[in-house]
Amino acid sequence: MDFNVASKVEQRGVLVGMLLGQGKRNQNNFYISHRATQENYVLFKKQLLEQITQQPVSIRPRTTNRGEQLLCLEPKLIPLTRVLVKKLYCGGIKTVTAKFLNLLTPAGIALWFLDRGSKSFKKRNGKIHALELYLNTNLSEWENKIIIDYFSEIWGFKWGLSKTADAYRLRMGTQEGKRFLGFITPYVPDSLRYKVQPSSNVTATTYGPQV
Repeated sequence: MDFNVASKVEQRGVLVGMLLGQGKRNQNNFYISHRATQENYVLFKKQLLEQITQQPVSIRPRTTNRGEQLLCLEPKLIPLTRVLVKKLYCGGIKTVTAKFLNLLTPAGIALWFLDRGSKSFKKRNGKIHALELYLNTNLSEWENKIIIDYFSEIWGFKWGLSKTADAYRLRMGTQEGKRFLGFITPYVPDSLRYKVQPSSNVTATTYGPQV
């Protein structure tokens, strides 16, 4: 696993990935919630945030109105976080721009996908014949198109636009999907490697709660 957050560039890239993923705004700062079953992932993020902020980060358990057990992280506010939250929530509304996406690093992209990505396998005559990746952005059509252009121009990956019943997301097919998974795998902790395995004998997986 190739996570190095010693430089400001890497710190910024990781924080941007978290903000695009499960990060939720809390005034000038942000917090992250994951299901209690994802404790290893929460501990991994806790360690990263402590390295970036140079301050302890506590894990706070929470129960939703539906009875779901969550683990919440809220790092101490640092100037870098304040700037990034302001950039993403320009005018108080979350808006993804090309300028914000350009702050991402491969490590940040990996975190974004682990939070918001999913994979599935298509079957034909009972046999798996294709892999599909999705990046569940839940953003507007034009913001998704900005993301598509970003991945194409900066990293050479081709995502397509996919519309669900009430939102837009990005889709990638077998060959491109395998290439993308290979790209982010060095930045995925060992406990989560199964989530980026392109093998057809791995059960289809969705990452990260929508909470």
